[in-house]
Amino acid sequence: MKKIRKINKTKILELENPVELKVITKCPTKWILIDEETGQVYRGTENKEVGKMWKLITKQK
Repeated sequence: MKKIRKINKTKILELENPVELKVITKCPTKWILIDEETGQVYRGTENKEVGKMWKLITKQK
């Protein structure tokens, strides 16, 4: 069952199943990923191993 969540005053649709998001680039370290729910910020790395493609650069709020 899909549900609506409110994150940072914005309504967000939460899906039943996870989806895969990919970034294909020659410069992975220029990319930043922000989790708006936790405030965590990640930077892309050159590592191709799943779980190590993004490096945490700031912790939770």
